[in-house]
Amino acid sequence: MTSAGIIVLNNMLKVSMIYKISASILLLLIVSFGIYAQTWSSIESDHFVVRFTESLDSAEKIQKISENFYQKITTDLGYLPGRKIDLWFCESKDEFYRSVNAPIQDWAVGCAYPMQARIVILDPDFSENKQINLSRIVKHEIVHVVFGLYVGENDRNIPRWFNEGVAMYLSDDWSYGNYWTILTATLGNSLIPLYEISDEFPERTSRAQLAYAQSFSIVSFMIGRYGMDPFRECIRLLSKGRLFDEALAGATGVDSGWMESRWLKDLKKRYKWFSLISSWVIFWGLIVLIAFIAYSRLKIRNRRILKKWEEEEELYNFSDDYSDEESDSEDWSYKY
Repeated sequence: MTSAGIIVLNNMLKVSMIYKISASILLLLIVSFGIYAQTWSSIESDHFVVRFTESLDSAEKIQKISENFYQKITTDLGYLPGRKIDLWFCESKDEFYRSVNAPIQDWAVGCAYPMQARIVILDPDFSENKQINLSRIVKHEIVHVVFGLYVGENDRNIPRWFNEGVAMYLSDDWSYGNYWTILTATLGNSLIPLYEISDEFPERTSRAQLAYAQSFSIVSFMIGRYGMDPFRECIRLLSKGRLFDEALAGATGVDSGWMESRWLKDLKKRYKWFSLISSWVIFWGLIVLIAFIAYSRLKIRNRRILKKWEEEEELYNFSDDYSDEESDSEDWSYKY
């Protein structure tokens, strides 16, 4: 084959390879688009647009929860959004991850985009924790959106723990599990300093749960100590562009460092009774354990003694029987 023929053959092979690669890419795009392009339906109310793919019943339930909660949250924050909130209800994990379209922790079931007034929620039936309450998820994310629309771009001045604490407190997102998390962390001196959860929360599930529990706890402490009016004033100042400590001091007269120290003292005081109870439980538990061990040892010892006595008694009886046999044998020989 001539050199010109070889060149032509090589060019044909290259064209063929490019064609195959292009066809593969096109097929992949078609398949991907086909998977993503699911049919979304929607229902609309005064303040929400709820989007779903299958379950109209779930969408109507979410709509009802959202509308019933709307007046409370706007009153608590002192702010009315000027647009409807777009809520996407995902009925599979794949659907959820595609809708979020960003890195997200495996345990997450909701995501809020305040500037877009958009919420993405995973059906709790498809989450890792199936005990999660749908109503709590919906309310929690609504707070994030309304709060975010209120403060706008000034959201960057707000610590993550305060943002999450506000969402949890106003949506009543508190459970026995959160209580137990904060209690054990307080008694075990393993609470996370607030500066460590100001920007991001831990990725590890247990530490993330603690971060959420602490966020609720300190916001609850703030409102319990100063009331809702200073709380709303703090958020109003944040919406005006004040830094967090400036807004907090302007509303309550204290900064975050002082509030954290008082909150920690309050936690230790509140859970001191549990520490005392647990100490007494451990003490009496040890007493009972020691008594049980002593009783068991005594019982084993008594069994050994009884067994020894039984063995000695059997040996004694055997000796008597043997003596009687010898006596009978002697008598018989004599008679003979």
